[in-house]
Amino acid sequence: MDRPRRPLARPEPLNAIGKRALEVAEENLSAEGLARLRRILWSYRLYLYVTPGPLLVQQALAIFPEPVRALGARCPFHRYDARSGGGYWPDQNEIWLAAGVETYEGLRQVVLSSRHEMFHFIAHNDPRYRPEDDAGWPALWGALEQSRDEVGRYPRYREWIRRSFLPQGGHANPTELFADIPTNFPDPDEIPPALRAYFAPLLVGGDGGPAAVTPAAPRDLASFHTLIAGA
Repeated sequence: MDRPRRPLARPEPLNAIGKRALEVAEENLSAEGLARLRRILWSYRLYLYVTPGPLLVQQALAIFPEPVRALGARCPFHRYDARSGGGYWPDQNEIWLAAGVETYEGLRQVVLSSRHEMFHFIAHNDPRYRPEDDAGWPALWGALEQSRDEVGRYPRYREWIRRSFLPQGGHANPTELFADIPTNFPDPDEIPPALRAYFAPLLVGGDGGPAAVTPAAPRDLASFHTLIAGA
């Protein structure tokens, strides 16, 4: 996907009114009613509310330690005119997220989508994790291998791997798993100990990280899927 070229400009008074309208819709409409409203809104290419990028960074990282929040605050985060999509562009070291996520996916979803992209930015900019990113995630591979006999004790993690992550196919790769685990499991008690140690600086602060885990040689995508399917 090509990087969008121009951020979406959004007047603040209109944004405030749209946010309240979206909150009321999400609170009061059935799933069918909300889907119908979204079809009507998209026929006019309308966005009820578009969270400004810097505010979205704050919301996405609010539950994480201060060093993570401080690093994230450096990220250029842009919204652009599209219903869905977006990503982190490492060549420009910036994030672009579609303006339609709030209106067409939900106010809660926009925080999760932003958090996922923010952890791509963090992987690329945190000095503990950037070498991992560059080397194909050897310590993450090691943490996953060390976790194979433990995952039965972490049912939410196990079921998420099976039902939500693996079905993504080629998108279910180590880079995406790195961003997905803090996004979906900010509570370290919900993941196996080796993964807990690997992600500790991001989830709770302090020691840990790739240096706390015995690395393993990265392999191909099929081997990665076999490894995590063992969950």
